[in-house]
Amino acid sequence: MRCLLYMAVIALTAGNLVRTASAEDRILADPAQMLSAARRAAFRGVNSYTVESGPGGPFLRSTPHGTASGLYQELDIEGRDLRAVRWNWRVDILHARADVRDIAREDFGAMLMFVFGEPSFFNRDVPTLAYVWTSTPIANGTMLPSLRFQSLRYVQLRGRADIGRWFTETRDISADFRAAFGYEPTRLRHIAIFNDNDQTGEPTSAVFGTVRTIGNGPAWIRSESAR
Repeated sequence: MRCLLYMAVIALTAGNLVRTASAEDRILADPAQMLSAARRAAFRGVNSYTVESGPGGPFLRSTPHGTASGLYQELDIEGRDLRAVRWNWRVDILHARADVRDIAREDFGAMLMFVFGEPSFFNRDVPTLAYVWTSTPIANGTMLPSLRFQSLRYVQLRGRADIGRWFTETRDISADFRAAFGYEPTRLRHIAIFNDNDQTGEPTSAVFGTVRTIGNGPAWIRSESAR
């Protein structure tokens, strides 16, 4: 994996800007539409992307081939409104020995990033939460820092035991942000999907569904799965 937050820098020139005063009950990013509308960022080659059918509608499959690339959707949403954000995903193939605690093996089966603030070429290290599905042998729900960027935090939601199953995740992004950084979230400016295998060379493939808010009532965290 190479310089994830460069993706946000590239996205600053993209269209598809979603401006809203509130994040209540709305789609934040649709990966299937992002394939044609969002900005691509390639660090080492370009992953294969295809749109497939799945529970609830179309999904985007991303399969790297010794590559590392992603798609960025630009937004402008108040971070404190993100109290219940939901998405579906599934990883069908996952690296055997990748580990995000070791830069030499830092590959991701699936990653969904929430980027707060405006990255630039002079300041790429902006607060970012990345929800990940990896082979790292740690408990689901573990939060850990990136070895590459001071302001990037990973939250591992899924691992090898979860391969091949659909999961619906619901996260209180604002609470996760406070837990990660110790202060209130700033504005959400980008959502990105990403996966790679340029470090280990081992196969991986994932599908990503729509990312949406589900109201601004009491916050909760929940995960659901379906075989």
